[in-house]
Amino acid sequence: MRNLAEKEEIRQSILKNRLDISPVEWQNSTEAITREIISHAWFREATDIYCYVDCRKEVGTRQLMEEAWRLGKAVWAPKVDGTEMDFFEIHSFEELTRGCFGILEPVEGKAADGKDGLVIMPGVAFDVRRCRIGYGKGYYDRYLGKHPGLHTIAAAFDLQIVAEVPQEEEDVRPQLIITETRSI
Repeated sequence: MRNLAEKEEIRQSILKNRLDISPVEWQNSTEAITREIISHAWFREATDIYCYVDCRKEVGTRQLMEEAWRLGKAVWAPKVDGTEMDFFEIHSFEELTRGCFGILEPVEGKAADGKDGLVIMPGVAFDVRRCRIGYGKGYYDRYLGKHPGLHTIAAAFDLQIVAEVPQEEEDVRPQLIITETRSI
């Protein structure tokens, strides 16, 4: 129980700090993170990009998706159904509508097989061991636990990196975290 309370305390602190980012700082940092991700070999080599749709001042993903489409890659966005999350192919932002938690999600479509590709994953807080605190529902942990063949990069601002994140057995760590100033 101590870990859950500690995670919630870190989550609330980082979410507040993230909301305080100025629009210019958000844009500049998002662009720096995007440049690093799209130049990474995993992005360049992947035919399938599984990507969250940003909200509430998360690192922006619009440019990542646009670059993936420009390169002829399939782009898959998450959709929540109850306790599960799946990814569905989208070809434009017009195929998204407000869904669970007010987040833009695909309306319908074909679900990804989850066998190969790169997942650009969100998170609230991370540490240098790549431990991650999400939003507390475990959607990415469950999805990635079922699809271990996918590469994972978390997009995060420097302010989301903390000294230590409590880790649970079911928590899935991203293989790489990219911020505006470093890769972990």
